[in-house]
Amino acid sequence: MREADPTLSELQRALLGYDPTSLETNLIEWTRERWMWAARGMVYARKEAASTVEGVGGVRSDEGKLVLEVAARVAIAERELLIRALAHLLPEWIETTYGLTPVAAPTPPATEE
Repeated sequence: MREADPTLSELQRALLGYDPTSLETNLIEWTRERWMWAARGMVYARKEAASTVEGVGGVRSDEGKLVLEVAARVAIAERELLIRALAHLLPEWIETTYGLTPVAAPTPPATEE
């Protein structure tokens, strides 16, 4: 059992303490609710993962190469999920935090044919 006071000192709080921003909290919650997208994305990332680890040297077995491919598939799926989360949450966060409203991109002029 711990006998010392568990309250962090000022120095400990400065070094170890961290208060996540509302954006971080929302990103974590959004991705937790949609983790199955990343799981499904691992299936579709097979080709990209294979090409990513294709030139890796020092892999001595097919099993080692397979482990690298699975790790690459996980990383690719996580990347895709994070990109989707940022695209979904960032515009609203910027607007509420900084008062900036996204402006629609101008439409290109029609070409005459």
